[in-house]
Amino acid sequence: MRIGIFTDDFYPESGGVSRSIQLQLQVLAAAGHEVILFAPSSHFTPPVECRWEKTPQWRLPGTPSYLCSLQVGTSLARRIAADHPRLDVVHSQNERGAIFLAAQVATELSIPQVHTFHSNYVGTHRNAPGAAALNSLTYLDWSGRWLRRFRDPEHRRDFRPARVAAEPGDSSLAPRDWRSMARLASAVDRFTSPAPFVVDNMVAASGGHLEPFGRVVPSGVATAFTRTVRKRPRGAITRFLSAGRLGPEKRIDVLLDAFELLGRDDAELHIIGSGGAERTLRQRAKHITHGTVRFLGHFTDADLLAQELADADVFVLASYRFDTQGMVLAEAAATATPILYCDDRLQVGTSTESALLTGPSAADLAVGMRKLIDDPAQLESMSAAAATLGATLGADAMGESYVEVYRGAIQDRA
Repeated sequence: MRIGIFTDDFYPESGGVSRSIQLQLQVLAAAGHEVILFAPSSHFTPPVECRWEKTPQWRLPGTPSYLCSLQVGTSLARRIAADHPRLDVVHSQNERGAIFLAAQVATELSIPQVHTFHSNYVGTHRNAPGAAALNSLTYLDWSGRWLRRFRDPEHRRDFRPARVAAEPGDSSLAPRDWRSMARLASAVDRFTSPAPFVVDNMVAASGGHLEPFGRVVPSGVATAFTRTVRKRPRGAITRFLSAGRLGPEKRIDVLLDAFELLGRDDAELHIIGSGGAERTLRQRAKHITHGTVRFLGHFTDADLLAQELADADVFVLASYRFDTQGMVLAEAAATATPILYCDDRLQVGTSTESALLTGPSAADLAVGMRKLIDDPAQLESMSAAAATLGATLGADAMGESYVEVYRGAIQDRA
């Protein structure tokens, strides 16, 4: 099978989405499929597993990856189609330029388009309500209407929106967001997400019409995580570790508050990542009087990240109602590291035996931290359970699921 994968994110170092794409390229190529990656030229490192093309982009210099977009245009799509006439399917991974350029290429070649929804737009209202509301009322609202115009009537499904009830704490715009995402999904041949709640809400927002076309495909875990062995000996200091973008949506400020409430000198907190909130978070950490807080910066090497996870006693994710899968949870489980988290919708990489679920407040997280510090036997038990769970989270299942989705879309076209 010949597959074109389109992404707006910097490759391969933008975060969970890029790591998921990187793993997808590896498993598809290893299975004998011909894969071509179309990605922005900024910060691009060519993959060794497959063919690739640096694709023209729209981006203001110095802006982060989530503001980068592949350029869209008929001439560009026709050039890509002429250069790659034997593509069987295109797979877009972001809702910026990638989904539109992939749609134009699919139309030029009369092949199906698959799209993966990695983002939870409803969750952005909790941390950036002004920007999220503007996005809901402008881009997210009209993007699906525009995308539907790219598709020929023969392959464009009718869309009849239905109302989805907002969860407690959600913005009043949440039902509108789910309808907008469902409208986007109605313009492609198949859609996936690593999160069951994303697929379920989009199907509900379509009145059930999208159910045959959506599928949950969790992101797998690279071998760097499954093969890593803990090097740091267990001792008197309990190490908590967080890894992710340092932005408001990841709630590292809440994690720092929880660590301060913990008030233990026999604990340390390591934070991996970079982002716009880093300076403020570093200043906040200086006021913590008990325990040690270290900022380790952004990691681009999977082996280094895996080793930090394996050497931690507890991985902590303070994100709440924002992440779809939370790929680092599966990576933590693969390194046999117990997990402390607060979002019950994050199911991949967590279990009642390997992870401790708390409430979302700093006080709730602090209680969870204290419980794990004071119960070394529970930590040992959770580590063993995480190792068992992590062994089931390899990348092969992800690759097989995507191939099934591609074949279903191709068969429908035929």
